[in-house]
Amino acid sequence: MQKLTTAIALTTAAVALAAGTAGPAAAAPATPTPLPAQHLALHSWTLLNEHGPGPNPGERLTAQVSARTVDGHTRGHVVVQHVFEKTGTIRAEFDVDCLTVDGNGAVTVTGPISQIVVTPLGGKPYLFEEGQHPEAGLTFYPTDEQHQRRVGWDRTNPQMHSEVVKCGTVPASLWVIDGGTFLRR
Repeated sequence: MQKLTTAIALTTAAVALAAGTAGPAAAAPATPTPLPAQHLALHSWTLLNEHGPGPNPGERLTAQVSARTVDGHTRGHVVVQHVFEKTGTIRAEFDVDCLTVDGNGAVTVTGPISQIVVTPLGGKPYLFEEGQHPEAGLTFYPTDEQHQRRVGWDRTNPQMHSEVVKCGTVPASLWVIDGGTFLRR
């Protein structure tokens, strides 16, 4: 149990640190310029790695998104799940309150976290930070000059000095190693 709690803290720290120190592909968060279109749909399932563009033995980090905007009203759901083979699983879920595409083609979804469920290996699931609903966000960036797909993932966490702003892009902190993201306008 203590190892899983430590893994949660380390994962949160690593993601927050990576978000703050990413290279040129991760520009500072900026207010996106939403498309004038009134209808957007985003569907994504991606296998991610926080350490680089290759496989990550011992861990499995995935993001699943289903979101749409119709006549200016956005709805959807996001699940980000981090499975550690030796300690357990952390699953964060948030309801989408904003779906935007900026001028460079980066697609962002944000919303309040509805729950974070921690399941220790061989143990029972429990709610982490129950009752707290910080803003969370995912930004899917277009393929960069090195032909790599990047994703920004973060949640507001005052202890890590991270803040996700509704409709704001999240700096790239992860690499996509499998899966796809589909935007329909």
